[in-house]
Amino acid sequence: MPIITITRGSLSATFKLSERLARELNCRTVTREEIIDHGRKYGIEEFLQAAKGIMESKPPHSWDPNTEQIQHYLAIYKAALMDFVVEGNVICHGLQTHYLLTDVPRVLRVKVVAPLEYRVRSIAEESEFSEAEARDYIQNVDSQRITWVKFLHGADFDDPTNYDLTLNMANLNLDAITVLIGLVVRRPEFRLDSSALKIIRDVHLKSVAAAYLIHSPQTRNMSFSIDCDSDNGHVKVTRIDPASDSDWQKTVKEVLSKVDLISTLKIARS
Repeated sequence: MPIITITRGSLSATFKLSERLARELNCRTVTREEIIDHGRKYGIEEFLQAAKGIMESKPPHSWDPNTEQIQHYLAIYKAALMDFVVEGNVICHGLQTHYLLTDVPRVLRVKVVAPLEYRVRSIAEESEFSEAEARDYIQNVDSQRITWVKFLHGADFDDPTNYDLTLNMANLNLDAITVLIGLVVRRPEFRLDSSALKIIRDVHLKSVAAAYLIHSPQTRNMSFSIDCDSDNGHVKVTRIDPASDSDWQKTVKEVLSKVDLISTLKIARS
């Protein structure tokens, strides 16, 4: 029941890698587009265009009101992602995925890399770009990726400690990379035992509850901490910002009453 994330940079060959891994490990692959499409059940489309517009430009300052749109988008994206992860046997690839799963245990985080010249040739062969245009494209994408990861997650995209396995496509073909990932993910360190599965279910329930609170205009601007026990469906929501409305607890209860996973709900103030 492995969970694998693949960060790929601009290498399109990782789509082929995911397909091979899926066959080898009897897993399903999940793309960013599939996660976004699934996220429509949580209202992700309300924040999608705003987030795309912001993220196609330079990151705003931390005090810019647009950053809230991005955080709402990421929270709903995580809930959609966790709907796949909680089932296990999944390979996810995309820039944000492994950063959004830092609270999920036993995830094998893979980064696939290649030297610049290898990437330039690959893109030039797969597109109408000249090699000069491909080089400019790659350098622009790399620069944006580094800046956005730092802004959103406070992380260094190129820090090797953010990954469990980094593989160089200039030296390893797809067959070799598939074999190596298969060997590593079958190790006990990445086996999903009962305690790991419990944590994953808890993270899933917390993510879904957070998505519902963000989706509702009545609660999205409130700040909460959420504690969950997925074994009994118990959720505790604690409001941590000042409350100006007297019936906010009733509102929270109404919003979360739509979450089938919740059996008992406790609402409190910090």
